Amino acid sequence: MSKAKVNILRKGKGPELTGRIVVPGDTQYHAARKEFNTFFNKFPLVIVFAQETKDVTNAILWARHWDVPIRMRSGRHSYEGLSVVDSGIVIDVSEMLQLDVDRRNETVTLQTGFRDSAIDEILGSEGLAVPTGLCPTTGVAGYTLGGGQSKLSRSLGLIIDNLLELEMVDADGRVILANANHNADLFWASRGGGGGNFGITTSFRFRTHSIDTVAFANIGWNLRDLVPVLRSWQLLTVPSSDDRLTPLLTIVNGLKSGSSTKLFNTSFPLQMQGVFLGPVSELRKLLYPLLQAGSPQQVFIEEIPWLEAVERIAVSQPESEPFKSVGPFVNHLLPDEGIEKIERLINDPPTSSVAILFHGLGGAVANVPSNATAYYYRRALYNMSIWSTWSTPEGSAPGIRWVEDFRKAMLPFTQGVYVNTPDLSIKNWSEAYYGSNFVRLTRVKAKYDPENIFNFPQSIPPARGW
Repeated sequence: MSKAKVNILRKGKGPELTGRIVVPGDTQYHAARKEFNTFFNKFPLVIVFAQETKDVTNAILWARHWDVPIRMRSGRHSYEGLSVVDSGIVIDVSEMLQLDVDRRNETVTLQTGFRDSAIDEILGSEGLAVPTGLCPTTGVAGYTLGGGQSKLSRSLGLIIDNLLELEMVDADGRVILANANHNADLFWASRGGGGGNFGITTSFRFRTHSIDTVAFANIGWNLRDLVPVLRSWQLLTVPSSDDRLTPLLTIVNGLKSGSSTKLFNTSFPLQMQGVFLGPVSELRKLLYPLLQAGSPQQVFIEEIPWLEAVERIAVSQPESEPFKSVGPFVNHLLPDEGIEKIERLINDPPTSSVAILFHGLGGAVANVPSNATAYYYRRALYNMSIWSTWSTPEGSAPGIRWVEDFRKAMLPFTQGVYVNTPDLSIKNWSEAYYGSNFVRLTRVKAKYDPENIFNFPQSIPPARGW
């Protein structure tokens, strides 16, 4: 559709679009349609950067009037590019950036345009925190709605465990609030049901936590130490381990020396990082068995400011690039057979860079029942995100195939998949993402979006005859 036609639609009969509007032909259009995963190259009819909630309402009503597909977007981090669509409207909330800290009630209310790094910096400057994610550029909306696995998960839980209320615009353009006492079914579904299924979320209210300095660990090994390191690392995620530590472990293998294609920005092929909410002396004692695994090439275990720990984790995360990733859960300690299979696969990558991120869970995450929120995999010890990237278009097919082969090879040792790492090749996705919570989610969908206006590949369908 031509720019002229779009202008007629947005200012002609019917609802009018408001906010910052970008259409094909505008100088900012190509930057506006770009996703974090640059493998996807889609061309929306119009992109609306909402400045206030009314702009979201107007965009939904406009899209319904002209029967245009809708996608909503916060940080552009949808792994399968599901926050953008060809010939549709993208409703982007990234310019909605109001934030209010309520010290007396120990809460923060913020609009959904914020990214993790900004939330960390603003709250951290006041000695406060909510459990945001690892990557600094992830948008708070999608991150939260999928559950929100964080760098503080074992001590403070998922971000949804700290969510008190949300504001959402529904398919009829109405602004609704959801909390434990009002629209409680929607509040349940929005805590782990994934972004984009029920409406467009415009604000959250979170419980805050006081934070100042933390004990922080950063340990590096060579790839040959993978087996003993992973065997020891996973013991930090069992129920009996100290839940004040949320441990991370990154394994990276890139075939192309000097390639501009890069996954996790680690100094060593094996890197453990972790924030510990306790004395550094106790962290050193806790990590002693891990330090005996292999031959550590770098050991940093010190007390540092919270925001420095945030930055150290952030700089090691992937940057915008073409990639494929999926994140299954591990509910039981991997046996030697599983660890050795990981070693074989990571040492036999395609013509691309590959990585695995192990993200410690359990602790406070496991203290919540699996049906208390839509996030189902509460008993997982950790999440295992499998990554591949490539530097040439020809590398995409083998890179994608490697991730899929890896996921299937891990099926005997894993359960389900984190909904914030969607994989369109998964056939039983409803069970993989939501377990036994899926049926209830379809009922919530039928109540709040019965006409399935907010739909996309692998979106939750409304229950029929519920």
